[in-house]
Parts: sequence; structure tokens; C-alpha cells
Amino acid sequence: HLRIQAYAVFLASFVRLFFVNLNATGALGEFSPRIFTTAPLALAFYYVYGRLAGHGENALNLERKGWVAECHCFFGTVTLAALMRFDLDMDLVIVAWAALVLLLVAIAWKSGRSIFLDQGLLVSFGVLFRGIFHNLYERSYFPAPFGHGRVASIGTSAALLFLVLPFAFHLRPLKDDGPPRHWFLSWLAFAKRRPEQVLFFIPFVLITALLGVEVRAGLVTLAWGVEAVGVFSLALWVKERSYRLSGLGLLLLCVAKIVLHDVWGLAPRDRYLTFIVLGSALLAVSYLYTRYRDVLRQYL
Repeated sequence: HLRIQAYAVFLASFVRLFFVNLNATGALGEFSPRIFTTAPLALAFYYVYGRLAGHGENALNLERKGWVAECHCFFGTVTLAALMRFDLDMDLVIVAWAALVLLLVAIAWKSGRSIFLDQGLLVSFGVLFRGIFHNLYERSYFPAPFGHGRVASIGTSAALLFLVLPFAFHLRPLKDDGPPRHWFLSWLAFAKRRPEQVLFFIPFVLITALLGVEVRAGLVTLAWGVEAVGVFSLALWVKERSYRLSGLGLLLLCVAKIVLHDVWGLAPRDRYLTFIVLGSALLAVSYLYTRYRDVLRQYL
């Protein structure tokens, strides 16, 4: 059948682009051949998905059982993500992937197709691993060029992921069908059922790690305390219990760090500044708890 042959050719082209197209190089100053040989493939994959998803009643038995439409949709997203990885500056890949997450989740919200949410969640984990292992870890040994530092790349990526949260809250299913039997599938089901959790904790972890490696050692506790108050305030705004607990957990970590390390290891000026700011943060959280006590009881 011609359609089956076409799918085989699409699969071959998807595999080939990782060995040929993405490794193509052009002359300095010229338009990268990777773009005009790879981007059209992504559009073709999405076109196939759109045609099959819109005409499911006419699909072949193999197309339904083989998830052909879904596979081509994933081919398109993987192609775009791979093109960003190979064609952009190494330190800006994480920013492009975070923007791709925002685009995919927005499409899922607008179209009502959960496959784009699945892809957005997968790419968000790519943002997490890329940020930790390249932008934070590798760049601690090989500094990035001017303007592409860790603060710019991680900070922009985290901001883009936080912008996804309004869409993620609207994409939560209205009912829970129960967790799958296998533990791995249960984790995937939870991520899809509560996308706002994944899309909050990934930038939260990145920002916390960024402050830990970028801020001067004497002021790390101070920076984490300010972040904890910001997270706690966000939790009150969106009425999300897990956000509130993460802010409190980070604040308790700051207190433990002061008792176990900062009291003995910091210079006097940093010690006094940390005590003042963290004490103010604790008072602010206590005030917010008292002021919004009735609201907090509703989602404990």
C-alpha cells in the first residue's frame, strides 16, 4: 500500500537526519544547511499527523494500532528539538527548548490535544537535564562566552517555564482514572494529570541550583531565603499546597544551613546580613500564615 510505503520513507528520513542532515556544515556567514534540510521535515511530520488525526475514521487498521499519527507528531517535535541542539549556541539550547515547551503546552491548551502536553513535559525534562549537566556543571569548568552565562541562560529558561504554568493549570483533567499498575507508568500518569507540578518544580530546582553555584558563598543562604519567600507568596496566589511546602522546605534548609555552617564559617559581615534577611523572611512567612490562615486551611 502506498501509504505504508510513505510511512517507511518518513521513518527512514527521520533516522537519516541524525546521521547526515544535522551533521551538515556550511561556510561561515552562510545560511546553515541544517535549517533548510531539517525544518521542512518537521513540517512534513506535523502535516502527516494533522491529516491522520483529523480523519481517524478512514485510517487503516495498521495506522490505528501502530499509533502512526502520534509517532509522526513526536517525530516533528524531536526534529525541532534536535535542530535547536545542533544549530544554536550551546548555552542557548536550553532557552530554545524552554520556549518550545511554552509553545507545545499553549498548543495543547488551545487545541485540546493532550499529545502536545506530553511532548511539552518530555522537553521540559530535557531542559532540566541540559541545564544541570551543561549550563551549570560543564560551564563551571569551561566558562561561557560573554552574554551567554549561566544567569542569562538558566534565568531565561526558568522564566519561560514559569510562563507555562497558567496553561498547565487549565490542562489538569477533571477526574482521575486511578494510577496504572506499573510504577513507571504511574509517574508518567501523574505528570500528565498534574502538569503544573512538573512545570513548577523543574524551574524551581534550576533556580535553586543556579543560586547555589552563582551567588557568592557567603550569600547563598540569603538568596535561598529570598527565593523561599517568593515561592511561598506564589503558593498563596495560586492556592497550591505543594508549592507552599516547597517554599517552607527551602526556608527550613536555610535555617539548618545557618545553624550547621554559616554561624561558624561566614565572615562577620555576611553572617549579620544573612541573619537579618533570613529573620525578615521568617517574619514575612509568619505574617502571611497569620493573615491567610483561613485560605490555607481550605487547601491543606
